[in-house]
Amino acid sequence: MNDIIYDIWLSLACTPDSATFPRLLEKYSSAKEIYDAPDKEISRTVGHNATDKRALINKDLSRAERIFDFCTRKKVGLIPYFSEAFPTSLKAIPTPPVLLYYRGILPDFDNKFFVSIVGTRMLSDYGRQSAFRISYDLASSGAIVVSGMAIGIDGVAHAGALAAGGATVAVLGSGIDVCYPAVHLTLAREIVKCGCVITEYAPGTKPNKYNFPRRNRIISGLCSATFVVEGREKSGSIITARHAMAQNRTVYALPANVGSKNAEVTTLLLKNGAKVLTAAEDIINDFEPQCGTMLNRFRLTERCPVDMNEALHRYCVSALCPSDEILSPPKTTKRAKSESTDATGTSSFPEHFPEKEIFSVASDENGTASAVEERVPDEGFGATAIKIYKSIPLMGDCAVDELVDGEFTLREVMKSVLKLEMGGFIERLPGERIKRKSI
Repeated sequence: MNDIIYDIWLSLACTPDSATFPRLLEKYSSAKEIYDAPDKEISRTVGHNATDKRALINKDLSRAERIFDFCTRKKVGLIPYFSEAFPTSLKAIPTPPVLLYYRGILPDFDNKFFVSIVGTRMLSDYGRQSAFRISYDLASSGAIVVSGMAIGIDGVAHAGALAAGGATVAVLGSGIDVCYPAVHLTLAREIVKCGCVITEYAPGTKPNKYNFPRRNRIISGLCSATFVVEGREKSGSIITARHAMAQNRTVYALPANVGSKNAEVTTLLLKNGAKVLTAAEDIINDFEPQCGTMLNRFRLTERCPVDMNEALHRYCVSALCPSDEILSPPKTTKRAKSESTDATGTSSFPEHFPEKEIFSVASDENGTASAVEERVPDEGFGATAIKIYKSIPLMGDCAVDELVDGEFTLREVMKSVLKLEMGGFIERLPGERIKRKSI
């Protein structure tokens, strides 16, 4: 039996970002050793986590074997914690992942400079321009940009790195075969051509709200520096920044207009010791002495030679902001009739796609991720409803409570959602979720 099956079994048994795996590391030096340990010994080592304790005592390897077969067939790479290929930077964080699944070209984690760029989904044009230019310049200088492939700043950061001809790493909050958000399927395909997509979650894992805060510790843990572009008080970017601080990483923030909702996180971080970042040179100046040839400032240009909007269009990045004139979305290729949809609503791409495409799209209950034609409610709906409508992803869906983000109260959001639904602009989905209505 391949020993990596024990690593897969261990990753399934340990809750991500829990104390279980660090406790096991104090006593054991391989997944096989943990598998072979007596039940009583495991119980004493793990402590009070009953769920993980039961999973570790269960020695059934059948699921791990199925996952290994899937990864072999689909050419998904596996990096166990106990292997030499596992990033040294991740071994140093308080709760490292047991195993990483990856797709694409694995970078040299120990001999390259990694920087994470994160921020809000509801970005401003200022944040979008800054994220793109700084990501472009950092990638041009030799840095590898890490982010979460989310709508907004994350997608812009990946696009900036790709436009510079650099490598970028996307860390998912879902299985390696599940693309979320669905609108970034093209972006995911582009990333794996010169960088990689990684996750600690087993194939088939659907995205949920608990996965992403846990995922964020990997985004910051891979990197020497974390740059927060914009974010509101309760956004995920503050979680990434806190992880970075706890991991003793350098945190940077983009200064913005005081009082702006999108400046809440960055202002808070700057008050608490984060460094100001307005250009890639700010990071290069700090890290060039210790990084040597990893960063090369002489590759920077005075003006970005790539048009941001053209790059975002090319990589199909969803990064609309309230000030945008709404345009029709980029044309998308119609999906083949041979695609299959399973009972969970995940659409699987056929084997004949380039590089044996394995991504599914996490989208609506019917498994569709088709483009919608952009419309904007007229002034009769009111400024609040129009703003809330623009905050709903162009493709895919969102939870109603995600729109309650400091600027609007729950009552305002619910009132606007009702107006938009009655006006035929949105439709409700199960689980208090909504999406723009196709026309």
